[in-house]
Amino acid sequence: MDLVAWILAGIVGVSLAAYASGVGMLLRRTRRGAQALSEPEVFPSLSIIKPIKGTEEDLEANLETFFRQDYPGEMEIVVGSLEPDDPGLDVARRVAARHPEVRVRFVAGGPVLGLNPKVSNLANLTRVARFDLVLFSDANVRVGADYCRRIVGEMEREGGSLLTSLVAGVGERSMGAAMDNQHLTGFISPAMCFALVMAGITCVVGKTMLLRRSELEGLGGFDLVKDILAEDFVLGAAYQSAGKRVLLSPTPVFNVNVRTSVDRFMSRHARWLKMRAVLHVPGMLADLGANPIMLAALSVLATGARPISIAALAIASLAKPIGDAVACRRLRGASMALRYLALVPLKDILIGAVWPYALVSRTIEWRGVRLHIGKGSVLRPLHEPLALPLPRR
Repeated sequence: MDLVAWILAGIVGVSLAAYASGVGMLLRRTRRGAQALSEPEVFPSLSIIKPIKGTEEDLEANLETFFRQDYPGEMEIVVGSLEPDDPGLDVARRVAARHPEVRVRFVAGGPVLGLNPKVSNLANLTRVARFDLVLFSDANVRVGADYCRRIVGEMEREGGSLLTSLVAGVGERSMGAAMDNQHLTGFISPAMCFALVMAGITCVVGKTMLLRRSELEGLGGFDLVKDILAEDFVLGAAYQSAGKRVLLSPTPVFNVNVRTSVDRFMSRHARWLKMRAVLHVPGMLADLGANPIMLAALSVLATGARPISIAALAIASLAKPIGDAVACRRLRGASMALRYLALVPLKDILIGAVWPYALVSRTIEWRGVRLHIGKGSVLRPLHEPLALPLPRR
């Protein structure tokens, strides 16, 4: 049993080294993003697409950051929801009224393209956008004043066809929100950098996607992902399969989680793990392999709490929060409060506990509808009829 304990402790050490490598790759990538880079002589016209679904946390403040963009080229913002009476649209109109200098278009209602309502909303909004270059940006994110300037400059400079950004969680005022923000900042973003460096995979995250509408239509348009849950990842894979360049920008977007409950945090990441299980099994296995605290806890249970197993758990429980704090400091510009960093071991154990369930479960409840997830994250309704098209106003 002592030999087993030492072997398991070695596995924990490898896991901790893999996690530390991801954080190191994050630091190297964002160091380049902090530098002043050359800009194109002419910035192309840009349409910012903002899909709305209800009143996200701090929605008004999130939208405000896009209306205050320091963008040298022509710019418009297109806001819309599939629901004509969505209260989030009233919030957006209030923000727009404070910025008459910004061209804004609103779309209330519209046809349903498939089983993924977000894709239907994006398709409706893109249809009325004036410009070829479009930025899809979720309603629960906020950005710096130079965000559009930086990512468009990067796209033009590097000849990219699709650009996504690293994600940092901000705004925590509850245990669940702190866990969510820790996982986004301290795990998801380092994992994106690790996948890019070690496997050459650019993991596209739908929080932000910059692309040209003409190129998207040339690949098949939104019909490619109308019934896909992980529309962002599948779009990125389609671009890479077509030989187009997909970029991971070091300029982050900030996902706002203020008072998220622990239940909602676990539900969201269980859904994400299920997506990885049907999209990329090695990636899902890597998720567990890069969770040293969970592996150390399992080692303690498996070996009857041998001293080496307890020591491995103690080291992982100290080192992992430090790594998360470093990632937060770099991406957010400030670390997380110590009382929230102390939750990292609990958060990692909860994520690990969800892992076996996500490995075998293929059903989700998304926006009040139960769906089955098939290979490639293809959606199929469970007992419920397909949604009828909503009237467009």
